[in-house]
Amino acid sequence: MEINVLGNTLDKEQTKAALVNNKNTIIIAGAGSGKSLTMVGKIKYLVKNKNIDLKDILCITFTNNAALSLEKKIKKELNLDNKVYTFHKISLEILKNNHIKYQIAQDNLLEYLVNEILDSLDNEAYFKKYFLNNNYIYTNEFKEYKKNIIRFISLFIANYYEIEYFDKIIKKAKRKDRNYLKIIKKIYQMYIIEKQSQGLIDFDDMIYMATKIVKEKGINKNYKYIIIDEYQDTSKVRENLVKEIIIKTKAFITVVGDDFQSIYRFSGCDLNNFLDFPHNFRPVKKLYLTNTYRNSQELINVAGSFVMKNKRQIYKNLKSQKRINKPIVIMYYNDLKNDFHKALNYINSDNLMILGRNNKDIYDCVNKDEIINDTLKILNKNIYYKTIHKAKGLEEDNILVINLTNEVNSLPSKIEDNYILKYVLIYKDIYPFEEERRLFYVALTRTKNYCYLYVPKKNPSIFIEELVNDYKEYISFIYL
Repeated sequence: MEINVLGNTLDKEQTKAALVNNKNTIIIAGAGSGKSLTMVGKIKYLVKNKNIDLKDILCITFTNNAALSLEKKIKKELNLDNKVYTFHKISLEILKNNHIKYQIAQDNLLEYLVNEILDSLDNEAYFKKYFLNNNYIYTNEFKEYKKNIIRFISLFIANYYEIEYFDKIIKKAKRKDRNYLKIIKKIYQMYIIEKQSQGLIDFDDMIYMATKIVKEKGINKNYKYIIIDEYQDTSKVRENLVKEIIIKTKAFITVVGDDFQSIYRFSGCDLNNFLDFPHNFRPVKKLYLTNTYRNSQELINVAGSFVMKNKRQIYKNLKSQKRINKPIVIMYYNDLKNDFHKALNYINSDNLMILGRNNKDIYDCVNKDEIINDTLKILNKNIYYKTIHKAKGLEEDNILVINLTNEVNSLPSKIEDNYILKYVLIYKDIYPFEEERRLFYVALTRTKNYCYLYVPKKNPSIFIEELVNDYKEYISFIYL
């Protein structure tokens, strides 16, 4: 059966994925393999061929922008109004339908309260016991301590939430860590009380409360199919909501994702949810989208091989009809700022996305007055900057990656997680720089043509050295 979607004919793999019905399915996709087209194709098939009402298909994706984009594509293809949700939007709808009044907390509430609580605890006995010197609260080390508490609580909420689980963590913890964990638990309890006293909920509260409502009262929807994009970016709290909806509706679930692009562990996302999906939702049909319509075969030979050195990643035989002899260009510089303009002139691309590891990386390369709202005011061309995290899901004619030095805060970042976070980080690196390796894969695969890597002659990133050692036949070199 041939399926046409938005002026495109789905390929064999996409068609096979679109036609599956009455089964739980995981679609393991490569970068640029047409995930959105496949999802729209699947929805079209269910509506047109299987007579499923569009309102009985629950679509969830990761961001508001992605949800709006998918809504528009479905509307264009089917000429039917529909709603694509984020996990927060579906949770809010469940709360509204159950007449739960709420006020959404500000994003920085946790940080604000942790600061307030710690500042008020400096005379508390258990706090002084941990910090023997009161002057400690004015040091950079103490600022780092605050950050770790905020991150610990954020990760705990995203993957556990229940206060009872804190006691299990403390009980299993090494004796030397227990006082630290007890302090964090106390702060978490105070955070919960503070939110309750003000009638506030945060984003994870929404999902948790919605899950509890569905579990206890059910859901006033007749969902027959649930389709979730970017499933590699789910947390345990999100997955629990999905499980409860399935229990109540008996819906079939299809998840789409790419384990190579799992780069949000810091915010509580757990790649295990994707890797373990066939076990958690069995029986499951496993399908692949391996044809990329963005990158050249030569580029995905490098990017795919690079990320699959970690054997925990799912093997994919990525394919492309596009050919570019040497799609990776390493541009060696002596002077970071002065040579950057030479690099831009050399690239001479009308559309260029510059990618860095951190928000401020671009300011090491250009003056502040040369960039407005992440767009460079030079060469009268479409040249703009994004972090690699923010560029996920995007593509451009050509890509330039910066901050490829062998420094602590470069790519790969060598900033190690604080030891206390091991108690809430479910997915832990086994292969060196697992998450950073996936981040570099995302950077490499944003391009339709060439990927330029801006590298110092002295002290280059270990990832660059690996590319040069292992994939030299795909690389050309420029000395600025």
